[in-house]
Amino acid sequence: MLDTPPPASILLVDDMPANLVALEALLSGYGHRLVRAASGHEALRCALLEDFAVILMDVRLGDMSGIDVTAMLRDRERTRHTPVLLMTAASGDDRELLEGYAHGAVDYLRKPLVAEVLRAKVSVFVDLYRARGAVKRQEELLRAREREALESAHRERLHHLLMQAPASIAILRGPDFIYDFANPLYERIVGRPVRLGKPLREVLPEVAAQPGEMERLRQVLTTGQPFEGHELVSKWDRHGTGTLTEGYFNVFFQPVRDEQGRVTGVLTFAVEVTEQVLARHKLEGLAHELNQLNAGLEHRVRERTSQLQEALQELESFSYSVSHDLRAPLRHITGFAQLMERRSGPMLDDTSRTYLKTIITAAQQGGTLVDDLLSFSRMGRAELRQSRVSLQELVGEVRRELDADTHGRSIEWRIGSLPVVQADAALLRQVIRNLIGNAMKYTRPKSQAVIEVGSREVPGAVEVWVRDNGVGFQMQYVDKLFGVFQRLHTVEEFEGTGIGLANVRRIIARHGGRTWAEGAVGQGATFYFSLPCAAPDMKDEPRRD
Repeated sequence: MLDTPPPASILLVDDMPANLVALEALLSGYGHRLVRAASGHEALRCALLEDFAVILMDVRLGDMSGIDVTAMLRDRERTRHTPVLLMTAASGDDRELLEGYAHGAVDYLRKPLVAEVLRAKVSVFVDLYRARGAVKRQEELLRAREREALESAHRERLHHLLMQAPASIAILRGPDFIYDFANPLYERIVGRPVRLGKPLREVLPEVAAQPGEMERLRQVLTTGQPFEGHELVSKWDRHGTGTLTEGYFNVFFQPVRDEQGRVTGVLTFAVEVTEQVLARHKLEGLAHELNQLNAGLEHRVRERTSQLQEALQELESFSYSVSHDLRAPLRHITGFAQLMERRSGPMLDDTSRTYLKTIITAAQQGGTLVDDLLSFSRMGRAELRQSRVSLQELVGEVRRELDADTHGRSIEWRIGSLPVVQADAALLRQVIRNLIGNAMKYTRPKSQAVIEVGSREVPGAVEVWVRDNGVGFQMQYVDKLFGVFQRLHTVEEFEGTGIGLANVRRIIARHGGRTWAEGAVGQGATFYFSLPCAAPDMKDEPRRD
């Protein structure tokens, strides 16, 4: 069945009532809605309030001409495309016709009007109006269907995203919080299927019984303000055993609004963080225990360090006292033994002279040992007097001092560019003298000795080394080198007391540096020490440890 087209409105404009009645008589009975206007102003007012299929207007009106009204209609957006048929009683005046067309009239009707001509022309414009209306309605229908299809696709996509989201999501409607949606993760977390259309108090009665949970939902529903919470605690029967399980969630409650903007529900978005929270609590507990253990350990370490420092001070004092007290007797033994050798030597037999020489040698070695022991003891007691020291000059001075011990030997010296350091000059001299002296001593078996002194800058420090091609040592014994009285060779092979390198380590340690060594048997050895970098403007000043 075909739809009956809606009636078309036609505006009749004439300042003569009789003419309006005549027009109505000619057009009535055709299903049109006829609207009268007795002046140009009234015609303009009607045209702005309603859409017309066509306007029939007399050229000569009492307040203005029909041509002027036509021009005004063309100037307005709403009436710009409304067709105007001008009616005139003039005959043969083409100027008026042309003026009407120029101002927007689509056609003219001459009076007296011919009914068939009038109805035919009006019918054409009514059909055009209805056709345009049908096209417009069809376009609106198509746009509505496109919007509906797009909205449906958006809803389907949103539904898919919500179903696949890595968070538990539900939509609750109304003051009873009726389930409108719940994704699989939500059901998995609550431990039961969610029946849509059922209220929260039926699906999760144990959760609804918790005042905090319901209060937050009611607040969002009432105020329309979102709610966000971190690590909120919730309890529910996750496993269906009647036992409530505690969990932690980061939640976001968003109000759901209808087309008028009214809040009709709440979208709940929650991410369970129970494992993370429990793990953090455990770590915090362990950290607390560790802090307590560290505090106790630090206290014990401080006590032990204090005890060790006291013991070391007592040991140093004892060593100093013993060494100091031994010096005089050993000197006396050496002196009297040498005096006896000079006075009575010729009268003694060979065996007695050998015994006497052994006494003198042993006493001299004992004196040297006591002197070295006193020196080692002083290293821990002496005050550091820091100053800027040129290693280049210091190495040159030590080398010249030791030149007397190189008589008859061939030594190739390789002295690199050495820096200026901040150190106690006297103590650093002992370090350089000991290391170069050792290099000279342990290269004695070599026909061509090579001794190298070099340095390099590393982050925060300067490293210095003394390298030789002497007898070397096995790396498995490297830890013994810097110990007191620790020796890798006999006195018959190489003289010494085993205190020199211990002094080196102690001096460098007091400067905040470190010592180490590398070597191989028959291939020589390299002894290293490091000193912290000093600021260029650092003042010379004493330091106590």
